[in-house]
Order: sequence, then C-alpha cells, then structure tokens
Amino acid sequence: MRRRSILLVALLAALVAASAAYAVLITLTSSSIDQLGGTGNVDVYCPANPCQIDRVKWVMTSSAPFMVDKVNVNWQTRETTGASYTVYVTLRDNSGSIISSGSATQPASSSPVTTTVDVAPDADPKDIYRVEIVIVQN
Repeated sequence: MRRRSILLVALLAALVAASAAYAVLITLTSSSIDQLGGTGNVDVYCPANPCQIDRVKWVMTSSAPFMVDKVNVNWQTRETTGASYTVYVTLRDNSGSIISSGSATQPASSSPVTTTVDVAPDADPKDIYRVEIVIVQN
C-alpha cells in the first residue's frame, strides 16, 4: 500500500512537471491597439440659468375631444448668444409609462424664452400624471 502511494506521488509529480506553462513575451505596437480615451470626472452644468424651469403650460387641440397637443416650457437659457438647446418633454401616466413625447430646438437668448414642444401622439389630459423636461445644450 505504501509502495503504491509513493508510486502515485511520483507519477503526479511527473505530470505536473510535464504540463508546465511557458511564459511568452507579447510585443505590440501602438497601431495594433484600438484607441481608447476617457474624461475622468467632469462637472455637469445645468443649461438653464438659474437651473430651473419657471413654468409649464399646456396647449390643447382646437376641437373636441380636447387633447394636449403641445407643451410650452418657460425658462432662461444659460448662454445669451451663440448657443442652441434642445428641450425634451415626456408625458407619463400614473404607472410611469410614457404616453407622449417630443422635442424642440431653442436658440440662446438674453431674456426668458418659451419653447413650444409638439408632443406626439396628442395626450388625453386625464391620463397625464407626470411631465418630465430635459434640456440639453447643443
């Protein structure tokens, strides 16, 4: 029994030695590496100045059944010239599901602006529980 154990240990040692891995130096040039970059931490600034929307108003269809056709967003752009913004409006029901959405572009202005966003499809007022507005500087 002892002889068999010694023989088994010797056999395992031989297998381990035979399956040794060999290190290989891998050389690559920068042209063989896909380009990669990152920003690190970067501050995000609100595109509205101050960072708020002053008012949201509803624009209804002109005939029955009266539905929300557009959303007027009153706000002040951060930049006063040379920039443009996209205003996104999403209307949600009581479960949080999207029922209507749209977007519109707004040029920078030194005075308060009203951005009219046409939402599609027109939404039944009874179904609207939440409005989400996102403003992105272009």
